[in-house]
Amino acid sequence: MLKGKNILLGVTGGIAAYKMADVASLLTKLHADVHVVMTENATKFIPAETFQVLTKNKVYVDVFDENTDDYVNVPHISLGTSADCVLIAPATANVIGKLANGIADDMVTTTVLPARCPILVAPSMNVYMLENPIVQDNIEKLKRFGFEIIEPDDGHLACGYDGKKLLILLDI
Repeated sequence: MLKGKNILLGVTGGIAAYKMADVASLLTKLHADVHVVMTENATKFIPAETFQVLTKNKVYVDVFDENTDDYVNVPHISLGTSADCVLIAPATANVIGKLANGIADDMVTTTVLPARCPILVAPSMNVYMLENPIVQDNIEKLKRFGFEIIEPDDGHLACGYDGKKLLILLDI
């Protein structure tokens, strides 16, 4: 069902980043061409090499380390414009705020801005952060701009609180 589909997975710096290895693996097993972009903070939770092994594609973390001599197919532009779907998970409050306000200062946000496909955002953070009115306003703003929000599920959080946690359901 996903054969020939280009999926861009944007991994940000939340503890749930480790769960994205399973998502990347599953999408690859379903024959999707999975490309991963990460924030620097995401690499503190899971190394880029994990995704390179799982997807068989180069993983990009730093916009200024794209190492290309091909100035026509600059990775942060070509990855965004060639994607059939973008999934940003876990989506931290920081990245949600950046996307909601058009700020592109890392590999994830810079690659998402040129994307012309469905963009799914899976918020993942402490429940008090998620409930913050500013974060909620940014999520609503993303919805107004056509982003699809994957609502978190209830559960026990890594920080010890009970609240909303990352939920990734792939409709396959």
